[in-house]
Amino acid sequence: MKKQFNYFLSLAVAGGLTAFFTACTPENHDMPAVTVTPAELVEGIAFSVTPDAKDPNTIHLTSLMKGVQACWETPSGLSQSPEVTLELPFSGEYTIKFGVTTGAGLVWGEPYTFEVTQNNFEMLSDEIWTNLAGGVDENGKGNPKVWVPMDRAYPPYQCTAPVAYMSPDDVMNDGSGKTELLIGSANWTPNWDPGFQSWLIPADDPYMDSEMTLSLDAQKGCIAEIKRVDGNGVTEKTGSFNLNVSNRNQPTLSFTGCEMLHAAWGDGVCDNYFRDIKIIECTPYVLQFATMRTNSEGPWWIIWNFVAKDVRDGLVQIPSDGPELVETFPVEAPSYTDLASELFTIAGDDASYIATKTTFLLDEEKPYDLMWWNPAVGAWEWIDGYGSSWAPVYDAAGDFALTLNKSGKVELENAEGGAATTFTIQDNKIVFNDEITLLTSGDVSIKGKEFTVMKCSADDNEVVFGVPVETDAKGDVNKYLCARMTIKPISGGQTGPLEIKVDSSKIDVYVEADKYLRIQFYNSWAGKDDSEWPIDPTLLKLKKNQKMTLKFSVSGIDWTGSPRAAFCCNIDGFAWEPDCYTNFQGCDFNTSGENVMTLTNETGSTCNFYGNGSLQVSVQLDGFASSTDITNVVVNVTSLTIE
Repeated sequence: MKKQFNYFLSLAVAGGLTAFFTACTPENHDMPAVTVTPAELVEGIAFSVTPDAKDPNTIHLTSLMKGVQACWETPSGLSQSPEVTLELPFSGEYTIKFGVTTGAGLVWGEPYTFEVTQNNFEMLSDEIWTNLAGGVDENGKGNPKVWVPMDRAYPPYQCTAPVAYMSPDDVMNDGSGKTELLIGSANWTPNWDPGFQSWLIPADDPYMDSEMTLSLDAQKGCIAEIKRVDGNGVTEKTGSFNLNVSNRNQPTLSFTGCEMLHAAWGDGVCDNYFRDIKIIECTPYVLQFATMRTNSEGPWWIIWNFVAKDVRDGLVQIPSDGPELVETFPVEAPSYTDLASELFTIAGDDASYIATKTTFLLDEEKPYDLMWWNPAVGAWEWIDGYGSSWAPVYDAAGDFALTLNKSGKVELENAEGGAATTFTIQDNKIVFNDEITLLTSGDVSIKGKEFTVMKCSADDNEVVFGVPVETDAKGDVNKYLCARMTIKPISGGQTGPLEIKVDSSKIDVYVEADKYLRIQFYNSWAGKDDSEWPIDPTLLKLKKNQKMTLKFSVSGIDWTGSPRAAFCCNIDGFAWEPDCYTNFQGCDFNTSGENVMTLTNETGSTCNFYGNGSLQVSVQLDGFASSTDITNVVVNVTSLTIE
């Protein structure tokens, strides 16, 4: 059997070894220039390769050369130690390479191949093998592990997207100056977690469909299958990998025949994605690598974040116990002060009232999904699995209408034929007299007599009914299959956008940091009375998915360039200067006429600016105008609307 475990690439490919070769230069520059030829560096004379007497899968490498520095290339990585021990769990042929450095420089011998004749699965007992590649059973049958780019935060683990950055001079990012990088989230902290950025990796980047499959096989060994998706299409490569756990606190991974999965833009950022990759987190749920930046920007750790595919797809949840996890919170069932009133509350643009009848419609974008209790943060969260193979798209959402009357009557219309029955409200549940089916999609069916009301918010226009599907070790329901509904507006109410009156004479206009023109509509920290602002700040409320549109012009500035403008506010994810100009907030500023700017609330819940927030427009000024003097600046607002 020819082992697919040969880790020795040609020097033309192995540019990432440069640092190692440099390190192999003699520390004693007065060392005599001993003459050594490759022909002398052979097994039995220059070095020995010896199976352990008790375990033939443990191989001892020993340098027999005196007065020189040993250098090794092995399946477990690179080493300069005179003695190296290899643990090789699978049978097959392996290759090592031995070299020495003398005062005359570095000399390599020819590759040496040896054979391991049996498997030793006990070497895979370290849980990191199972976490990384699924492990093997007693017969050597593997369970392939599929890793995908991290798409959101997975508490208690660090980072929120596929990539983050970390200072090599302060890996804890706390001023301690620690430089040793160890495995485990408690041993490092990114100095910048950018999330999704349009110029880096946006949320809709093709890279998010990439996969890295690592598996263990008694016949083929350690298999790595890399599927990278980018703007040019799909690239698939199959190779092998080797895990080096000789230092349990600093495990590394090496690849042959393929590279570690990384985004295409990273090709020119780091020159090593194949050898001695640092593993800085490895659990059954999250895998994180660190590679050193080697481009013109200078050395910096790039953190590549992956999550297990079954975790991302909601088939597996991160458990609430384990030594690597933070404090967890027990399940808390949804609770309401007066659910009977909340179910019938209708939110208007400037007031809310309780109706005698309310109709719920299915959210046509995501009509159903699973909701689970995240014990790490103590909150109910969506799994976001709708549209996956286990949660197929439901095309009949537009046919749904569930009408509740305060008298207890129920009318249901849907693709399943609907129903007419009665209901009562019991604590956080709505209980129907007869079983009803809210929807059926593939093998998924949301039906029953009793539904837990997981959410009920008129302001957010969201009502969620759930049926239990899973319990935790204590017997508490921690996962629900949920129908996601919106509240049908009452006919005869206001149609079209809400227009907010603006007194342009009261707008605060000032220069921030001698660089940016700020147009301030409201700032709760400015110490003003509500009447002093150009708008009624109590109206500054954006419900989920609502859009604010501002039309205005600016005069009194001699513009010399083409500036950018952006809304700046207290919505999570919105940046201030200068990042606001280059991310999703930024837009071109019209220096000679009317500007039309929009702000959409995509946070998933209502955002209130009033009381603890701010709403401003920022425009690039320095470098784009002949002067930063704004004495003669006039801002005229044509309209400010919310819809």
